[in-house]
Amino acid sequence: MTKTTLATGFALTLALPGLALAADFAAMDANGDGYITMSEFQQAMPDASTDAFMKADADADGAISEEELAAAQEEGTLPSSEG
Repeated sequence: MTKTTLATGFALTLALPGLALAADFAAMDANGDGYITMSEFQQAMPDASTDAFMKADADADGAISEEELAAAQEEGTLPSSEG
């Protein structure tokens, strides 16, 4: 393999989780306003508890931002599409 091929593979490995998160967020943010409301959350994750939403909503503003979703998935509060 060439250095370019290795570098490209490494870059993709780093980028794919971010792309998966963006896809998760876009799918959940039904109205595209940049936040996931409780209603959108319940539509996307009907088996998830209200408590999970509240834990993910770190700033308690009633909506989950993309950053809050990433943090909740990383800590295991919410599942990710990666498994």
